[in-house]
Amino acid sequence: MSRISQRKIDEVKQAADIVDVIGEFVSLQSSGKSMKGLCPFHNEKTPSFHVSKERQLFNCFGCGEKGDVFKFVSLYKRLNYVESIKFLADKYNIELDFFEQNQKTTNLDRYFRINELAKQFFNLQLLNLESGNLALNYLKSRNLDEHTLNYFEVGYAPKSSNSLWENLSKDYHDFELINLGLVNKKDNDFFDVFRNRVIFPIHNEHGKVLGFSGRTFDNDDSAKYINSTQTDLFNKSEILYNLDKAIPFITRNKRLVLMEGFFDVISAHIAGVKECVCSMGTALTVNQAQMIKSHTDNVVICYDGDDAGVKAAYKALFLLNKVGLNVRIALLPEKMDPDEYIKKNSPESFRNLLKDNLYDQYDFVYQVIVKRHDLSKASEIESARISLFEYLHRNASSTIREIYLKKFGKDIDVSYNDLLADYHYFQLESAKLDNVRRRKELIKNSENSIRNHNKAVEAASKIVINYFVCYEEARDIIKDKVEQIKLSNPRQMQFLYALIAKLKDNLLNDDFQLKRDFVDITEDELKLFKKDYKKPFNEQEITESISILIEHKLSSESDFRQKMVSEGSLNSKELEEHMRKIEELQNQIRIIRRNRNGKKANNG
Repeated sequence: MSRISQRKIDEVKQAADIVDVIGEFVSLQSSGKSMKGLCPFHNEKTPSFHVSKERQLFNCFGCGEKGDVFKFVSLYKRLNYVESIKFLADKYNIELDFFEQNQKTTNLDRYFRINELAKQFFNLQLLNLESGNLALNYLKSRNLDEHTLNYFEVGYAPKSSNSLWENLSKDYHDFELINLGLVNKKDNDFFDVFRNRVIFPIHNEHGKVLGFSGRTFDNDDSAKYINSTQTDLFNKSEILYNLDKAIPFITRNKRLVLMEGFFDVISAHIAGVKECVCSMGTALTVNQAQMIKSHTDNVVICYDGDDAGVKAAYKALFLLNKVGLNVRIALLPEKMDPDEYIKKNSPESFRNLLKDNLYDQYDFVYQVIVKRHDLSKASEIESARISLFEYLHRNASSTIREIYLKKFGKDIDVSYNDLLADYHYFQLESAKLDNVRRRKELIKNSENSIRNHNKAVEAASKIVINYFVCYEEARDIIKDKVEQIKLSNPRQMQFLYALIAKLKDNLLNDDFQLKRDFVDITEDELKLFKKDYKKPFNEQEITESISILIEHKLSSESDFRQKMVSEGSLNSKELEEHMRKIEELQNQIRIIRRNRNGKKANNG
C-alpha cells in the first residue's frame, strides 16, 4: 500500500489554509475571531458552521461535524484520508512522495495531471484571451456569467489546429496526449482533437478530470457534441457529469436530480437546484445507476419534454428500479427542456415543479401508455392494455394493480371485473411463457457449461503434454496421476503414454523422433512439444490441469452409467450398482471442484 511521508502531509496542510479551502464551497462571513456559514453537511437556515483560521479547524454546532482541512475535504468530496491529501496537493501544486507506488498508479497520476493542465488551458482561452470572445458571447447569450463558467470550469478550444499540443508537448510525451484523446496524428503532423468548441471538463466523483466534451456554438455542420474517446480514465458509460459538485447537495437534500444535458444541469444549479447530474446525452447504464445508488436512494428524473425525452425517462425508470432506487418523474411541457423551462418561466417555478408536481412511477408509466395510444380505436386499446398488464405484472402490488385497472377501465369504458378477468388470463399465459423461457435458459446454460467444460479439458490436455515434455519438475506429478486422468481425445492419450514410455530415451522433444513414431503428426500437434522460454514452470497450473482431467474422467464414467440407466435394460441388481456408483462419482467430482475453487480463492 502506498504511503505519504509526514513531511509532505505537513507541507500540504500548511499550504491549504482552511478558510480559503472551505470558502470555495461555503459562503463564509466574519463572526468574531472565526468565520461562519450554513453547514454543507445538513439542512439549516441559521448558520451554525464555524471555521477558525487561527486553529485551522471547522466545527458545526448543529450536526456535530468537526475537524481539520483534510477532514472537511474528505466529508465534502467523499474521499478517504489519503485521497483528500492528494486532492489538496494537486490544488496547491505539491508533488507527493509515495512509497511503494506502482507504475500504473504513476501513469494514472500523470494522465490526471495532463487533463488538469488541458482544462486550465481551455478555461484560460475562454475567459482571458481574445480568441475566446465568440464562445464567451455565445455562453453569455445563454445567461451564463463568468462566475458560473468558472464554477463549472467551462473552457474553449481554439480554432488553430494544434495549440493544445504545442502547449502540452513541451512537458509530456506525444503518445500520452494521444492516449488521453486530446491529440491525434496524421502522417507526421499532430493536431488537437477539440477545435473551435465550448469545452466541458468531465470529472469523476472526487473532482479529477477524466476527459472532455466539446460543443459547437457557431452553427457549423459538424456534430453538435464530441466527447473524449474511451481511455484509461474516460468511459462515458461510467460517468455522471457534475457528480463531484453535486454530492454535498445530494447528501443534504436526500435526492439526486437526473437530467439529459450539461446546460440543463448548469441552468438548474443557477436556479437553486444543485443536486443535478446528467449522463452525457447517452442512455443511462447499470454502472451509472449503481453509482447513483451509492449516494442516495431517491432520484428525480427531469428529462426533456419531447417524445425522445419521455422514452428515455421511461427506460431510465426501469433501470433505476432494478438497483432499488425510489424514482419520481418531472414531466415538462412538450418540446421543452429544463434550460428552456427555467428561462421561459422562473427559477422559483422550476423549483416548485421539482418539489410539488412530480409523478410517481405508476402515474408516469400510465400517462406514457395512454399518451402513446389512441383509445378510440380497438387495436390501440388492445396494445395499451397489454403494455399496462405487462408493467403491472412485473412491478405493482395487488393494491396498485386494482387502482390502475379501474383507472384504465374508466378511460376505455370497460368494467373493472372484465379487465380483471383479462388480467388473470394474461397472468396464466405469462406464467406459461416464463416456464418456456426458463426451460430454454436451463438448456442454454447446460450447453454453455458443456462447451466451457470441453474448452477447459482441451486446454488442460495440452498443458499436461507440454509440461511433460518441457519441464522435468512436472513428469513425476503427471506419471503419478496418469491412470486417473482422461485427456480431451484418444490421440492425446496416445501421445502421453508414448512420451512416458520414451522418457528414459531422452527423446521427448526431438522432432525427428516424434515424426518417426507418429508418422501422421501435424505441425499444430508438434507445437504441443515446444517449450515457451518466456513461460516458467508453474506448479499451480499443472496441478489444476490434472484436477480438471481427473474430473473429466469421473464425469465421462458418470455420463456413461447415466446413459445405461436411462436405456432401461439393466436388471435390479445392475441398476442398484450403477446408481450407487453414479452417486459415488458425483461426490468425488464435488470434492474435486470444491478443492480447486478453494485453492483459487486462497491464491486470489
